[in-house]
Amino acid sequence: MRTTPHLSEDPRQLLPREAYVSQDWFDREQATLFADSWTYAGSVKDWSRDGAYVTLTAGPYRLVVVRQRGGTLAAYHNICRHRGTELLEGHGVLKGTIVCPYHRWTYGLDGSLRGVPNEGECFPGLDRAALGLKPASIGIFKGLVFVHPQPDADFTAWLDGVPDMAWPYDLGDGTLEAGDEIIYDMACNWKVFFENAVDGYHLAYLHENTLGPVFPDANHWAAAGQHLVWYSTERGGFRDPLPMMVEDYLKAEGIAEADGGRSTVYGGVYMLFPTIIVTPSPYGMAVSHLVPVAADRTLLKARNWAPKGSSGRYQRAEDVPGYDPATGTVRSALWQVHPLESHDFQTEDVWVCEKMQRALASPAHEVGPLARGAGAEAPLMFFQEQVLAAMGRAKPA
Repeated sequence: MRTTPHLSEDPRQLLPREAYVSQDWFDREQATLFADSWTYAGSVKDWSRDGAYVTLTAGPYRLVVVRQRGGTLAAYHNICRHRGTELLEGHGVLKGTIVCPYHRWTYGLDGSLRGVPNEGECFPGLDRAALGLKPASIGIFKGLVFVHPQPDADFTAWLDGVPDMAWPYDLGDGTLEAGDEIIYDMACNWKVFFENAVDGYHLAYLHENTLGPVFPDANHWAAAGQHLVWYSTERGGFRDPLPMMVEDYLKAEGIAEADGGRSTVYGGVYMLFPTIIVTPSPYGMAVSHLVPVAADRTLLKARNWAPKGSSGRYQRAEDVPGYDPATGTVRSALWQVHPLESHDFQTEDVWVCEKMQRALASPAHEVGPLARGAGAEAPLMFFQEQVLAAMGRAKPA
């Protein structure tokens, strides 16, 4: 039976400082948490043709999602069964087979081993059926594609209560169009950014000029399984996906609403544990995911969807403060104005997360009391509980 998780009424910091600065801790996260987690792979539109593929990492694992003939998506470990060579890079469209560049072992889009050069003389009696690509799990929800390195992972169990409170859009139906993928190269631990994203206490202060007076009593986080969902409650307690200041700005700019964007009550931020951020609104939707690179470095890959013809929010990467066309990434070193003068809440968040990471480097760093309330810092403790559980560690008494 599904149980309803709750946020603590007396939140406190559970993770030690080393969880944010230690490479050893980071390596253990890769081997435990991320080796047994669902990872965002893309929108179903990223696989528009048979043979289309996208490669990605899931903790220590290298995976690939391939569209088979007939349109079905399948996920495999991106390693040849001969010597373990990485098979594919980046993304593209295959002509019908997956060919290892090392010795040309060849696999079908269904993962079966189809061809082995000099098989008769070099591999007499080879059992091809036992040497197909190792499968991974795949799940699709609302046009979003997720993968898990284990072949028998339970996608429905991971989603838990999210379908009961989900956003109104399906990115597979063509209602919304995708903008550029925007990659923020951030000098902070992935958990620093996640905790900032679920911290309702900072909204009215750091984002005073971008999100407005969203004080702790004017917003609310709700738990769904391992996940967290945020609502604005500025409108007399009624749950809404947008802060009032943001909605007023979008209306004043004449930004087009999306069809069905007000068809139901839904949250404005869905933090899908451990690294996925979905932010729907009546004007479109953004999907971001964190890619942990090192203890003090994280990539945030973000893409916005909006109705055709709508400017939306950052449809072009070149419009983002700090964008570097040479690398295709956004970096704080390239900001031309102070983040608090950028009029961009994402820039403000990256700025404060990098400041937090620099402070964490000091042995004197410690965390004081956390602000109570589901609209304040109680979600931080909930998130840290999920991290510890996924790593097989009991939370401190």
